[in-house]
Amino acid sequence: MKKLLCMIMALVMMLAASGCSGAADDGMVTVGVIQFMQHASLDEAYQGFVDGLAEAGYVEGENLKIDFQNASGEVGNCQQICDIFANTGIDLALAIATPAAQSAVNVFQETDIPVFFTAVTDAVGAGLVDSNEAPGKNVTGTLDMPVIADQIAVIKDVLPEAKKLAILYTSSEPNSAIQADEAKLAAEALGMEVIIQTSSSSNDIPQVISSVVGSVDAIYIPSDNAFASAMATVNHAAVENQIPVFCAVEAMIAEGGIATTAIDYYELGKQTAAQAVRVLNGESASEIAVETQKECALVVNKTFAESVGVEIPAEMLENAAVVY
Repeated sequence: MKKLLCMIMALVMMLAASGCSGAADDGMVTVGVIQFMQHASLDEAYQGFVDGLAEAGYVEGENLKIDFQNASGEVGNCQQICDIFANTGIDLALAIATPAAQSAVNVFQETDIPVFFTAVTDAVGAGLVDSNEAPGKNVTGTLDMPVIADQIAVIKDVLPEAKKLAILYTSSEPNSAIQADEAKLAAEALGMEVIIQTSSSSNDIPQVISSVVGSVDAIYIPSDNAFASAMATVNHAAVENQIPVFCAVEAMIAEGGIATTAIDYYELGKQTAAQAVRVLNGESASEIAVETQKECALVVNKTFAESVGVEIPAEMLENAAVVY
């Protein structure tokens, strides 16, 4: 009798487990999304991912459930969100920005839950994959590393007499440090002297900008999450001090930068969705190469340029894909 009871209990447990299997049971795919913080570029990547899944037939509310969580710029929150997802059960994870991706890989790398990332600059350097060509883990995604030399060249196109460039970024963001180093090399190759200043948080951004006023001809800001979330502050400080600011990302240019050659984060999110669909169709994430976006468009903010006393060359305005 006791043996029979044990068998019945085991069967009940098996049925209960199968009832929580998401896509495998009722056709519903559950995606856990960890977004490091809220700002336009990351928001666009998320929306592109959702729309990309919809185009492939995975529609939220029909056969797709999305549990979206914003970590509010706190690495500890990323870890907690991933732990919750691990306990509640998801079919795949989307991590938006490097800190979110690192937490997701840390939590899910020993499981069968595939992790997809987007808005990451250096997946290998961040420890997310073994290589871009062969991730080696149950992880893949898309990179937002722009052609930084082209972005620095834009500064010279707008300000041909510029001699000194300040590069500003947040010290706690490894993506930004990588881009800053590359921007420094590109600027020096064009004959500019470079000053690098870092911010510890969005709170001290006005002070960081003020620290370079009068000593440089322009400021360059890479795709830095803290600066991106504080572009209204950057805009105000730049206009107040009449200093030209150039940024790596279109959303930052729209809010307070002069020009850049920009990645389309919405399309980057759609690229990531296409990778996720391949896995849902039976492929392994470990065998899907990490992708980049090859085409970058010239984006110009004529209004902001005028507010800091800069005239955009007519030829640039004619060639720009977007003019604000």
